[in-house]
Amino acid sequence: MTGLRAFLRRPWATVVLGAVAALLVVGAGWAFLPGPTTTPDAEPVVEPVASAELLCPITVATDALVSTVSAGVAPVPGVADGTATLATLSQDASGAQKPIAAPGSVVTDTISRKPSSPRIARATGSWAAGFGADQTARSGQGASRGLAVSPCARPLTDGWLVGGSSAVGRQMQVLLVNDDDRPSQVDLLVYGTDGEIASPAGSGVVVPALSRSVVRLAALAPGQSITAVHVVARSGRIAVSALETAANGLTPLGMSALPVTQPSRTVVIPDIPAVRDAHLLLLAPDDDATATVRLLTADGAITPVGLESVALDREHLRSLSLTDALAGGAAGVVVTADTPVVAAVVMTAGGTTATFTEMETTAGTAALTAPGIVVGLAAGSVRHGVGLAAPTDDAVVRLDVYAAGSTSPVSTRTVTVTGGTSVRVPVAVTQPGAMLVVTPVSGGPVYATRELTELGSRGFMLALAPILPLRASTTVPPVAQVPGSSLS
Repeated sequence: MTGLRAFLRRPWATVVLGAVAALLVVGAGWAFLPGPTTTPDAEPVVEPVASAELLCPITVATDALVSTVSAGVAPVPGVADGTATLATLSQDASGAQKPIAAPGSVVTDTISRKPSSPRIARATGSWAAGFGADQTARSGQGASRGLAVSPCARPLTDGWLVGGSSAVGRQMQVLLVNDDDRPSQVDLLVYGTDGEIASPAGSGVVVPALSRSVVRLAALAPGQSITAVHVVARSGRIAVSALETAANGLTPLGMSALPVTQPSRTVVIPDIPAVRDAHLLLLAPDDDATATVRLLTADGAITPVGLESVALDREHLRSLSLTDALAGGAAGVVVTADTPVVAAVVMTAGGTTATFTEMETTAGTAALTAPGIVVGLAAGSVRHGVGLAAPTDDAVVRLDVYAAGSTSPVSTRTVTVTGGTSVRVPVAVTQPGAMLVVTPVSGGPVYATRELTELGSRGFMLALAPILPLRASTTVPPVAQVPGSSLS
């Protein structure tokens, strides 16, 4: 007892005893606190989408260059009630709106003579499950002569643009659109054949609210023959597109809209048409990689000599010629690697003594896990087609063409793509404003690219764009209730 009294008389003894008592009280409280509660065996729930929003950054125009934006609702299963509009993105909410009357209908904006604000396409209700929008740029004369096409973009936080150049005569613009009411901050990281290129101008690019920022590749990394640009939104989400034109003095070399792509261990590029030359660009962003390249021809898959095992140094862009392997034919490309890679093909068509050349860039895309839609197909001298690739198993695909305002297809074609092959399917369009729906019916994974050509007296123009699956549903995770928790 004497020792205990001596301990209690010390100044710090009261502090120690108080701390012990507090720990006992807190521990007792935790012991009797109810645990989190969830529904037994709760699983994520798949719900139909209630809205869709697409941004269309390519609204450039000059006296010779015209941009066209089209939006529509495909009459696919599940589309019943809803609304949809195509509008000008504006900070004061005064942008003109064009309502879409009904499923099967298409509305179009034509931008000529001078650039305009980006367009925003919105759909609500069940119409969101069949909603799509596309953008086209065309110039038939002068140094800007060329054709480019791209689906309107879904906002994202991370994406890659592979294949742009800032060499003499090449002009590439990265178009960033922010449809939020707060500014977004974006980093543009540029990679070349020697690795990442120091680019202070690409750090912390501010995209104002409800606005578009245009960044020229030459300002980020001048004098680069090939590049890969990693677009990372540090705050908010943005829509990304890129438009590239090339000329040798006043001689046009073509125009291309670079598609946004993502890294993967398996990258499929569905369609390389018959062209004069083609180069495959590969980059491993995270680690060194070893990749294998296969070509999916109409007769089957082949692995070109020298492409059975391709070594890739981390962050170093590599260019591989496919010209000899293609031998003037068409094919799809499959790249498999032991770590994720990004891939694109840069190609040149035409270019005889009497005709102009046309450049084009295509990249890895997602499989058609749902129907894909192409909106606003033009008629006249333009020719339409779809490139389909089935890298593993046979796949059955249905192509439905709808005339503007119709809910019944004017033509239907079912195509079987043999595993390990790719095919090109022509699409006949007799009236402007038509709509194409590409539906995977059965079989293995299938990938699709839209092909657009126009033949003129000075050669043909070529444009390619991925056909992306519609987002008809979303997954809602289970929610756990934690008794005693609150929001402050």
